[in-house]
Amino acid sequence: MKSTSKIFLSFLSLAWIMSGACAASMENGGTPYLTKDFTVNGPGDLQVQTSGGSISVTAHAGNKVKVEMYVRKDGKWMIAGDREATELLEDFTIDISQSGSTVKAIAERESSLGGWFNVNNTSISFTVYVPEEMSASLKTSGGSIVLDGVRGKQDVNTSGGSLELKNIEGKMDAHTSGGSIHIERYAGNLNAHTSGGSIHLQDAKGDLKVYTSGGGIRIKNVEGSIDASTSGGGIEANLLTLTKYMKLHTSGGSINAVIPGGLGLDLDLKGNRVNTKLQNFSGEAEKDRIRGSMNGGGIPVVMSTSGGSVNLKYQ
Repeated sequence: MKSTSKIFLSFLSLAWIMSGACAASMENGGTPYLTKDFTVNGPGDLQVQTSGGSISVTAHAGNKVKVEMYVRKDGKWMIAGDREATELLEDFTIDISQSGSTVKAIAERESSLGGWFNVNNTSISFTVYVPEEMSASLKTSGGSIVLDGVRGKQDVNTSGGSLELKNIEGKMDAHTSGGSIHIERYAGNLNAHTSGGSIHLQDAKGDLKVYTSGGGIRIKNVEGSIDASTSGGGIEANLLTLTKYMKLHTSGGSINAVIPGGLGLDLDLKGNRVNTKLQNFSGEAEKDRIRGSMNGGGIPVVMSTSGGSVNLKYQ
């Protein structure tokens, strides 16, 4: 059964507002401009897109999806029925709808100027509550994104804010061009990239890849395989287990890593100075380069920097 609501906000009525609704957006404490409720049977898909606003998605028990929309101009949160808000939103087309197991919350600016070039300083943010079995595609050109507690395939993208991602299982691609990335309690295949901030990855397991062009990387309590690279900072890594590989690279700082001891490793370590304890080692070892096998070889461990030292310890 297909349930669709194509909304043009110039015709919004107060009947769409949930009476007494309280804010749960990550950046406001007021009443949502609009609230819509849906029911999803089985694993669902969520599509959220806006220009100039933030997105927050949080999982809960049950099969209900609640979409809250917030409207702000010049730091002021608008309420339904506000004449000024109605006029401002004439520049947007809003689609908050359901088709089968897919729920959409999309705010599109009709003019050619949007995102950071917001001609009327109006932003639309979404806070969404979803079942735990929910895949999501989240995109904003001017705000931060929070995603918490979901299982499935996640695609997260912002051009102008930070990413906070936690309690997630599955496969995830996450990208920001202008902020930091914080990932905590993650399990699955991860590909995270930022062009303008630091990355913090903690309590994660799986096949993990993180890249930044403008900040440091901190990796703590990780299990599995890690590929981490930065052009503008140092790397700190602590691995509880190491499976297929560990690759750490920076052009602008030192690398400090701790991995389990007693493993068969194929080492390729390069820096201004390389510090590690070699046991049962076969290969070449210089002050700035170590290449060879330890404990018979096995798991590739590659660490390289052109702007600092490489330090590898075993626990």
